[in-house]
Amino acid sequence: MFERKTEMNLTLTLTRWHKVAERLSAASKECEAHALAALTGTVVSPWNKEGVEAKAEEIAARAKADLGVVASATSAIARIRAALALRNAELRISERLAEAEASNRRARLYRELLEKQSTDMVRPGDMRHVPALIGAEESYSFGRRAGSTVTLAIADRALLDDLRAKLAREQARTHALLDEVADANREKLELELDKELVDIAGLAA
Repeated sequence: MFERKTEMNLTLTLTRWHKVAERLSAASKECEAHALAALTGTVVSPWNKEGVEAKAEEIAARAKADLGVVASATSAIARIRAALALRNAELRISERLAEAEASNRRARLYRELLEKQSTDMVRPGDMRHVPALIGAEESYSFGRRAGSTVTLAIADRALLDDLRAKLAREQARTHALLDEVADANREKLELELDKELVDIAGLAA
């Protein structure tokens, strides 16, 4: 007699393996809760003694099965994550994500600087034409008189044009990097997974 093989070889994309790990983690947490409740929180009434031993054996059997799932699922999750980490390093996925985040952060700054430019701003060279008393109050000013300040247009046209060009470059770079990450995550990875865990993860046999 040969022992029935319970391990299955599966070839999935990196994205799918991430999902498998998430599903196994959720199932493991649920089994942990069931086992804890069964082995530490099962209560009965003192007057209801009939069939207690049989019920206790049934509860213990279910808890033992839950503990088995926790053990196999957590072990599988560790293997999956370790394999993903190695493959991610080979494909530079984390590096590209970090670069995309940095590029996107710069783009947000350039966009905010451009969006906050206002037609109410006054160029320093035009300050001589501004009346001495105007009503707008601002939190930051070179003036001394409260209630009569203007917002200076510090950024000239050349700087604003440069910011627009940088914004376009950073947006294009972010999109390109994220596309590369998406392509990399479609790479395949072959791993072994217990048949029971295959069912729990909702994968086709």
